[in-house]
Amino acid sequence: QALGKVIAGADRATRLVEQLLRLARLDPLLRLEDPQPIDLVALAHAACEDAAPAAAGRSQRLAVDCPADPLIVSGDRDLLAAALRNLVDNALRYTPEGGTVTIRASQEHGETCLAVIDDGPGVPPDELSRLVERFYRGSDNVAEGSGLGLAIVRRIAELHGARLEVENRAEGGFLARIRCCATPDTPNAPT
Repeated sequence: QALGKVIAGADRATRLVEQLLRLARLDPLLRLEDPQPIDLVALAHAACEDAAPAAAGRSQRLAVDCPADPLIVSGDRDLLAAALRNLVDNALRYTPEGGTVTIRASQEHGETCLAVIDDGPGVPPDELSRLVERFYRGSDNVAEGSGLGLAIVRRIAELHGARLEVENRAEGGFLARIRCCATPDTPNAPT
């Protein structure tokens, strides 16, 4: 039992160091080095497949809601995958057993969006604006974490000319969305 606690503590410390290193690498960047076309639909399906064991372990349902056709943005696939992984990990952590987490790629008002939606308890409204602050964990927080995940997602979004939006859903649950502004040379841009 003591060994299990030591291993769990070492795992938490490793995750914290990895997140701090990621932020340290992202902070000085002014732009992406070599943006490439990325299909957000494929990224959503890959994230679902990667997170399926964690969801199954908590009897949670993990779903993908995407169009059949690709949704292409320009960016860094590894960074966007890391951002999506952080959003999915958060949703799984805060959604109760038996709950549902949905990964969605969509076109909304001429912008390409990548979102993670859960049916968990949401966040107290007065804390929503602080969620993206580094090390902020909320007053009702009982789940493990360092409070860096959403700060990393926000920084990755900024590097992609996008923005991170977080909100409580009217029907219950929480939504975190990366909204990529359409550009004239993006295949999904309205003409």
